[in-house]
Amino acid sequence: MVDSTELKFASADDESDVAADTAFSPRVGWLTLPLKTTVILAFLLVGAVVLCGKIFIRQAENMLHDNKTRQLSQMAYALSTTLRDEEEQQAQLETLQRMPNFEFAVITDDRMRINALFVDDMKSWRAYTTWLADRKMAISSEAGEVRKIPGNNKVSYVLTVPIARTTANGPSVLYLHMGSGGESILAQLQFLQASVLFTSMIAVLLVVPIAWFVARHLTVPVQQLVKGAQSLGDGDLAYRVRIRRSDELGELGFAFNHMAETLQLQQENIQLINANLEKMIEARTEQLQQVNHRLTAEMAEKEDFLRAVSHDLNAPLRNIAGMTSMLLMKYGQTLEADAIQRLERIQKNVDTQSELINELLELSRIKSRREKIELVDLHELLTTLADNFAGDLETKRITLTISGRLPIMKCEKMRLRQVFQNLIDNAIKYMREDGPRTIGVSVRWEPQEVVVSVKDTGMGIATDELPNLFHVFRRAKNATMMKIPGKGVGLASVKAIVENYHGRLWADSQAGEGTTFHMAIPKTHFELAEQEVA
Repeated sequence: MVDSTELKFASADDESDVAADTAFSPRVGWLTLPLKTTVILAFLLVGAVVLCGKIFIRQAENMLHDNKTRQLSQMAYALSTTLRDEEEQQAQLETLQRMPNFEFAVITDDRMRINALFVDDMKSWRAYTTWLADRKMAISSEAGEVRKIPGNNKVSYVLTVPIARTTANGPSVLYLHMGSGGESILAQLQFLQASVLFTSMIAVLLVVPIAWFVARHLTVPVQQLVKGAQSLGDGDLAYRVRIRRSDELGELGFAFNHMAETLQLQQENIQLINANLEKMIEARTEQLQQVNHRLTAEMAEKEDFLRAVSHDLNAPLRNIAGMTSMLLMKYGQTLEADAIQRLERIQKNVDTQSELINELLELSRIKSRREKIELVDLHELLTTLADNFAGDLETKRITLTISGRLPIMKCEKMRLRQVFQNLIDNAIKYMREDGPRTIGVSVRWEPQEVVVSVKDTGMGIATDELPNLFHVFRRAKNATMMKIPGKGVGLASVKAIVENYHGRLWADSQAGEGTTFHMAIPKTHFELAEQEVA
């Protein structure tokens, strides 16, 4: 049993918004989500390996440079202590040829004049002297610091150390310039780079399967959710995803299944409610059909009754009228004036009652017997009526004006003629003897309906009489007091005709200030729009 149900029906605008949102339906190509994830993870992992390799090579290069500098410094300073005797300098220098990567060892004074030398690589020595000449600095300023001197496709490490000695002329300083090649460092770096490259290749081979496994672990639940969402969108509310995980994706899968279960339950409830509604609608339709048949039968009976009543009432009235006419014709010359006057009064009352019966019969037919619907130019119709009332208007010095162009309406021509005829006739009958004497017809376009107004400057109606103004046999008090002819059926007929077109009829009036009748009819009954009429 359903306690409460809220049914919402989508409007045309909502359907168009949904159609616009679903117009773009992306298709999954060859680059699927697992493949994308695998590529991204592989790039990240390989990038991390390459970055670590570069950092390692840079650190190794610095360590090799420091070791080379330390070895060169130790050897140069140790050698400088044994080179103070000039006679032994050349012999000491020649012992350096057994040193790995040895390039040159030269002893000079502060002006680069050579005292002793042993050069194994003349290009490296020249590169060093050129480098010193380019710097234009004193040799003493270069002492004690290992320099990297670029040469032809290689790098040389050079250290200059001072050699203090004592001569006959007093103490003096010589300088030992010692150079060693960097080929060993370069070879070691090349080996390290090759090792890093090989390691990266191995890492790629290992990373791709691992990345694929991780990607599948992350994306398979997402693919299941996508498939589930598509199934729900296609109407398969029984679809459930199988995600057994303890992380956020598992929680999302549980929430999805809960949502699908809720939607399925709501759909079942809606189907049950729809079935009940269909049964209720069928039962209600059957009831309405029965009521409609009964109303149709009652209206037919009413028509028969009104016909019978009008016939039964008119027949005696016709007999009375015939007898009265016969008496006046046969005995009119012999009867007294008072008798003749009474017979004429009887004749007049008979005519009045006959007209009343006919008007009541016509009022009953307004809703039960519809006439032919056609396009009627209300402006032309009202102009014709104005010509018909021209005599009465001229006699009573009344001006009838039509403001604006009245539209074309799909209606019963004689019924709408009856509406304007009753309103204009009442305006003429209830016109004041003093003050302005005008009747104005105007039209106003509202968002959903057209309002036609008939305004007069007559004697007006008291405000408390307006609510009952359109009831049968109800007439304003001033009409009775002033003995204005009428039966109280005309405005009831006007109201019935306007309501046939789902319209409204009302009056604005105050005693002594005239009356305005408004009839508002939906725009669907009119042929032309406001701008076309204008």
